[in-house]
Amino acid sequence: MTLLPISNPPPAPRETVFSYLSRLAATWDTDVVEIANDMGTSFKRLLAQDPEAFDALAVWADLDPTQLENMLSWTGIRAGNVRLMFRGEIFVSRALRNPVMRACPVCLREDAMQSDGPTTAAMVMRGDWQMREANVCLRHKHRLVELWTSNHPRERYDIATRLSEIVTKIIAGDFDQPPVEPTPYDIWLDGRLEDGRDETWFSGHPLFAATTFCRLLGQAILHDNGAGDDMPAGAHHVADFEIARQGEHTVRASLARIARACDAEPNKAYGPLFPSLNRDYAEDEGFATYRCLLRDVILDHWPIAAGKELLGEVVEQRRVHSLATASQETGLGPGVLEHFLVEAGALPVDDDRPRRRRLFDAKDYADLLNEIPTLVGPIAMREAIGATKKELDAFEKEGLLVPRTRVAKVKNPWRISDGVDFVAGLAEQAVPIAKNDRDWETLLLARKRTRVSLREQLDAIHGKRLALGKRGGVRGLHGLVVRKSEVDRLRASLLKPENDAKSGEPRLMSAAEFGRSVGLRDHGYFISLIEAGHTPAVRHTNPKTGRQQYWLSAEYIESYHERFVTLTTLSDETGRHRNSLKSLLEASHVARFAPGDQNFGAIFLREEAIAALR
Repeated sequence: MTLLPISNPPPAPRETVFSYLSRLAATWDTDVVEIANDMGTSFKRLLAQDPEAFDALAVWADLDPTQLENMLSWTGIRAGNVRLMFRGEIFVSRALRNPVMRACPVCLREDAMQSDGPTTAAMVMRGDWQMREANVCLRHKHRLVELWTSNHPRERYDIATRLSEIVTKIIAGDFDQPPVEPTPYDIWLDGRLEDGRDETWFSGHPLFAATTFCRLLGQAILHDNGAGDDMPAGAHHVADFEIARQGEHTVRASLARIARACDAEPNKAYGPLFPSLNRDYAEDEGFATYRCLLRDVILDHWPIAAGKELLGEVVEQRRVHSLATASQETGLGPGVLEHFLVEAGALPVDDDRPRRRRLFDAKDYADLLNEIPTLVGPIAMREAIGATKKELDAFEKEGLLVPRTRVAKVKNPWRISDGVDFVAGLAEQAVPIAKNDRDWETLLLARKRTRVSLREQLDAIHGKRLALGKRGGVRGLHGLVVRKSEVDRLRASLLKPENDAKSGEPRLMSAAEFGRSVGLRDHGYFISLIEAGHTPAVRHTNPKTGRQQYWLSAEYIESYHERFVTLTTLSDETGRHRNSLKSLLEASHVARFAPGDQNFGAIFLREEAIAALR
């Protein structure tokens, strides 16, 4: 004869409805189907989460509203299409409803040992064990282990029956595993489930999204570190949580590190993280922060074109180009583009990555890419500016006409607008000259006859010391002429002793000339440096132009070099290519000299630059 208990057992902490139903059945020596019928409902209705069925359970077991509400919160109740409300947060159903039933065998054995009644009537299945992203029992430092698997909810949640089939093994310790130390992730998850406490970056983020992101990014990090697929349960969560708990900046840094180290496309580089955010959770607002983070990093490290859809959003503007995509968009061969991009500093000289992974800022070099297809060869340039071959060569060698690139392999280095503007600027100062006037000659012939350089002639023209004529019937640069007698006088003045020879004063160099010698082509940068008081100079009247100018003595030049360097002077001193030096300085975070955000051009403190090179 079976003795019936005086009262029903109360629900245990974290117990699920189906665990409690099974314990009631075991307590009354029946099964879940019969006891549900005794309650005036059915096991099927309880599995379907019929509210009236839950009310019937509460009445029959004499539960107060708080007890039922607490059990339901640890069970997870329906909250829309394939969604469950679990511990006050929304989860997708599969995060909690799994054919595999897991538990801590030490908890179950401890439950059984503390009971005087039927063993299965004391064993409690805790709600946190349902979570796919839960791994460890904190109390016993034991991993959650698989007890049984069933695709049929009616069998899966007949917990008393399933436990009765394995209770002997549980008591004997057959399911036990070596103890493990709970990780910060395990402790965080347990606290978040218990009472919502969270002092990490994940505070305020939906728990389902946070735990899922931990696992997915952890898989990407471990894969990037060369880990295999046989990692212990929870290793993926731990790998990411140690990073993500510190904040968004560390997550972004980890995503960027994976991007820099990988030659694959984003859908491969990040393992399951990318397809999950791009497909499974593309419209889940709980994952919006993570989608945005990954999207930002991808746009910074892969050449995604404007108009493409990425992680649920259309890309408005391309951030980076690769050598391959730039070639596709411009229609130019990658070899030709590479010369321009290396010379412009967009690509390092010694970058041996595939063309599709050689990246540069699309916005910074957009003008260059638009310009390159418009460049022309020397024949077209001569035709555009009306110059002979010797004239174009001479003006180029003296630095008066500068090609867009000096890379010898580039066949079209000239920008027509440079030449046209140069000639037009000179022509504005020219007076009409008869076609056959023999008192005038071209600038190149004047140089050949008197050895007065083209630059010296132009300086004199701009200084109103040499008249410029425009020969009738002759187009362009070849039609610009100078008076022979004036060139002769200019030559004589240039041969006179300079002012510095008087009274033995040291020879002075103009600030403009010195600025060009160190690579500061924009005259204004070096003048600004002087006027800001960062390098010494004196102000004198130019004997040729009569204008006040800054001048540098040998002592002042030495003072400048002791304090400052440019890429030009560093290249002269070290023998390294300018682009290599630029990359080294950028890698060492050596910034341009710009106190108070003043712009003095590409100039650096010598001490910082030399330290970086060492």
